Amino acid sequence: MGILDGKKAIIIGASGGIGLACAKEFLAEGAIVSGSYRNMNDSLAQIEDNENFSTFQLDLNNQENIQSTLKAAINNLGGVNILVNAAGISKPELLHAANIAEWHNVIESNLISVFYTMQGVIIPMLKSGGGSIVNVSSVFGIKGGVGQSSYCAAKAGIIGMTKAAAVELAAKKIRINAVAPGFIGTAMTAKFSEKQRQQYLSEIPMKRFGDVKEVAELCVFLASDKSTYITGQTFVIDGGLSA
Repeated sequence: MGILDGKKAIIIGASGGIGLACAKEFLAEGAIVSGSYRNMNDSLAQIEDNENFSTFQLDLNNQENIQSTLKAAINNLGGVNILVNAAGISKPELLHAANIAEWHNVIESNLISVFYTMQGVIIPMLKSGGGSIVNVSSVFGIKGGVGQSSYCAAKAGIIGMTKAAAVELAAKKIRINAVAPGFIGTAMTAKFSEKQRQQYLSEIPMKRFGDVKEVAELCVFLASDKSTYITGQTFVIDGGLSA
């Protein structure tokens, strides 16, 4: 038996590194999972044959369709107890040279989409007697990064929105927390040059990048009944980078 037995979970961004790891860990802990993807990939396809796993396509830049698509996914799942917002993009640009369209794109994909997905699960969660929302922010929602004004703004916004929504919904038995990963071994960090990689490793006290499974295990804890008195908090998982 797992700590999420029978729980119905929506994972936004299940085709990405952290989202995919969450899907696997949630399934291993007994949850029934429906994961969103923008583009299907081989890794996600490998777990599609699990009878407790389903997928749905979602474009986080198409805000008009986010809630209707999410509603259909929840109906197919038969309700929802857990939402994990794990999708995200980064488009580094120095502030003085930033392209405003790209800047808006990062805000829309990383922040505004989280507002829509959170809004879309509240009523179904209330009908289920409550639930847990886990929003994947970033250590760069807490500290600054060169060329990351849009990413930092979006991830800091997630933390602020998480706190506000947690206070608003605590009495209604919906808990909302954020996870703030540092450098994790994902497709995003795989794009680093060797020089960048060595520079970042030198700044991390543990001298390594985190594993997606480590982030997913934290998300499982926050989604489970092991954390029923925790809400409105941000949990940094960065190997000591922000310490």
